[in-house]
Amino acid sequence: MTFLGRHHERAVLRELIEGARSAAGDAILVTGPAGIGKTALIAETIDEATGVRVLQTTGAQYEMELPFAALQQLLQPLAAGIETLPEPQARAVASALGTGETVAPTSVLVALGTLNLLTWAAQERPVICVVDDTHWLDDASSQVLAFVVRRLSGVAVSVIFMAREPLTSDALSGVTVLQLRGLEDTDARTLLHAGLRAPLDPRVRDRILAEAQGNPLALLELPRSADLGALAGGYGVPAAAQLPRTLEANFQERLERLPAQARRFLLVASADPTGDPVVVWRAARHLGLDPVAASHGVDAGLIQIDIRIRFRHPLVRSAIYESATVDDRRAVHDALASATDALVDPERRAWHAAQAAAGPDEQLAEELERLADRARSRGGLAASGAFLEQAAVLTPDAGLQARRLLAAARARQECGDFGRALQLVASAEAIVQDPLLLAQAQVVRARVAFDRGRDEPAVRGLIAAARAVGPFDVLLGRDVLFDALAAANLMGRFATWSLTLDLAEAVRDLPVDDERMRPLDRLLDPLIACISGGKVDPAVIRPVLDLYLEHGSEDVEATRGVERFGIGELWLACQAALDIWDDQMFIAASRQQLDYARDNGALAGMPIALTFRAMSFIHEGRFAQAQRLVDEAYAVSAEIGAPGMAFIDMSIAAYQGDRQRVRELTEQATADATARGEGRLLTAAELATTTSLNGMGQFAAAADACRTAVHLREPGFPPWLIPEFVEGAARSGRPQEALEMVEHLERVAAEMDTDWCTGTGLYVRALISTGEQADISYREGITRLARTTRRPDLARARLSYGEWLAGEDRKGEAREQLEAAHEMFLGMGARDFAGRASRALRAVTGVVRHHNAGEAALTAAEQAVTRLVAGGATSKEAAAELFISPRTVDAHLRSIFAKLGVKSRRELRDVYRETAEGPR
Repeated sequence: MTFLGRHHERAVLRELIEGARSAAGDAILVTGPAGIGKTALIAETIDEATGVRVLQTTGAQYEMELPFAALQQLLQPLAAGIETLPEPQARAVASALGTGETVAPTSVLVALGTLNLLTWAAQERPVICVVDDTHWLDDASSQVLAFVVRRLSGVAVSVIFMAREPLTSDALSGVTVLQLRGLEDTDARTLLHAGLRAPLDPRVRDRILAEAQGNPLALLELPRSADLGALAGGYGVPAAAQLPRTLEANFQERLERLPAQARRFLLVASADPTGDPVVVWRAARHLGLDPVAASHGVDAGLIQIDIRIRFRHPLVRSAIYESATVDDRRAVHDALASATDALVDPERRAWHAAQAAAGPDEQLAEELERLADRARSRGGLAASGAFLEQAAVLTPDAGLQARRLLAAARARQECGDFGRALQLVASAEAIVQDPLLLAQAQVVRARVAFDRGRDEPAVRGLIAAARAVGPFDVLLGRDVLFDALAAANLMGRFATWSLTLDLAEAVRDLPVDDERMRPLDRLLDPLIACISGGKVDPAVIRPVLDLYLEHGSEDVEATRGVERFGIGELWLACQAALDIWDDQMFIAASRQQLDYARDNGALAGMPIALTFRAMSFIHEGRFAQAQRLVDEAYAVSAEIGAPGMAFIDMSIAAYQGDRQRVRELTEQATADATARGEGRLLTAAELATTTSLNGMGQFAAAADACRTAVHLREPGFPPWLIPEFVEGAARSGRPQEALEMVEHLERVAAEMDTDWCTGTGLYVRALISTGEQADISYREGITRLARTTRRPDLARARLSYGEWLAGEDRKGEAREQLEAAHEMFLGMGARDFAGRASRALRAVTGVVRHHNAGEAALTAAEQAVTRLVAGGATSKEAAAELFISPRTVDAHLRSIFAKLGVKSRRELRDVYRETAEGPR
């Protein structure tokens, strides 16, 4: 994610680096407690710096007794320069580094040699020395570096030290200190939000922020240390498993020295996740504790009390809670329940009461079940599941307990806690034989199986579950069939005809309940008909989607009282919009569904929601935004143990012209798709390959790459595949091969009547046409596409039209279209397509189309890479020069190529030579 805050500190460090550039070296000591972000700040600053050489060393506690250990690490890259030093200094430095005679070197000679060695290195380019964990430097290295930093005036060398505070050594006294404090509140909230995948009670969020005091590590540790259910949306107290051992020992020692009443007060505070002092004081009085009990904890540095009660470290709260006995915990929860206003905060009062309960209590269980929805509004599905599970624990009746266990299991499954969901199902199955409850258990098991592995057994499991539950609950049966249909779509070409027939038959056999039918339920029959060989009917689908987008999932709550927003609904609403070629409706559906998934912590469906939203960004040519969502989808999938959604990043790489990444991703996707029987992923790989090949102008290979996929006409894919295939076939001299797809799309366009479909139909017709028909089709197609959100499609239509006009020797018109396409591709970062436009413009005008290599279009890092590569450096050589990785150099080159409209390093050299020498 974007580096947050630290604007002043970054400016100070940039000034230090600029000082090295102007031979006015200096040093700075960056201090702050563990986790405050010292290393991240320096890494970000160094990453921004170009044209400097970075030398690094890190102090190590176990090497503090080894003389010159840190210096050896710092100077090793400069070993070749030792021979340039005066002989006494050279011998001393070589001995200190362990590369010369094993004699005890004189500290003064080592220090002088180090200064001169750094000065020698700085003759080539400025040197930045980064010394991390300065508090653990060996004394010999510390003394040498202290000598060096006092003599940097007039030298192109600057030194950045990092240390926890305070430093016990006086060696660096006099060095400017830059003390890092916590992040500003806005940045801290952004960082915490980035780490949380599910909703969190705002009061608990505010308490976490207060306890973290802006410490980035503390803000990131909590969501990483808690499992999916531990936080319970802010009602639970997560385990302190990630508390560092040294910190745990330190706080445990302080805790054990406190009087019993003080420890009891701390336990009360730890059991209240909100940090509300009013509630905690009431509970403390209920237990007979006085203010003195709290003062001991304050004096021991364990807790702070003002407008909020907060612990000195967020995870110390958990450690205190876990160290208490069960009886002590029950006592404090009972006190907190009594102290909580039942009218203002009924769900938190009930939660505390449940934690205090020693055995079954139906009245309390019923209250928890009733309050589960209210808890969900604050803490998402995780909170709702926790309430339902606690209600089940307290339920004395076996049948009622099984029902509540299954309700909790459904919530756990939807929030991505699959293991716990299956445990709850097993508990329910062990105590009841009711056919309805057993059918509901089968549904949860089938959904978890699909969440964990998208294959034919998972689809058949969903069909069987729908058949089992349908006679008892028609709407739940339809929900499960939505999931089955989504699963069958994922199987794509690997879905057998018998499986498709079984799915269609299950839909026909399901009873119809018109009075309780929700808008999206009416999509099931037409979508099933589509995969069975039928046609998409926009007259049926569009009104349903209009109603669905107007009301969202409110219709579910109104008809059944239990919201259900499963993978099937996530998948099919967006797919239906694609099937009727409605770009605005697709964007609206993808946005609405992702908002719902985020607001409710529906992690099981979030990867799919993120994937569709990323797809909508690709439609708009917003590839960077799409990539961020793809990365998040992968992260969520990894957290919940689900297969990654590998569809979109291949297309992003294809449009961005990252050919190596396209190859790597498509090869991996092909292997995964074959192993899992996930045909849709295979089609996505073929699509990305085709896009990449068309971008490079390898049209025959592009048509060949997607020939199988385009004829499958899998739902959702035709808007992408047909234009790619037709361009490849038409531009490689095989227009008759593309004719079938063009005519098919024209028939579809007549039915859909959208600008997107009609514009695309006109564009592909133009690709296989000649003369006036081609001209008219291009113009009308571009006009229609310009009314849509599909910027890449519009740019490609302009590119093809410009190339056609150039072939007709209409150079003025060709230039207009090609320049427009080129600018659009540059803005999107579509490197290969921008290169195609640039080459076509060069052919028309005789002028290379690019941005001046010295202009602000290139970042400072990109300008440095351009200078080196244009001078003949390899990626490895440029990486060594700039002290970055070859992979980073290649990433910069991809961006440079796109911005300058070039395709190769040779073209880059030509462009750089032209801009350096001026017109020739």
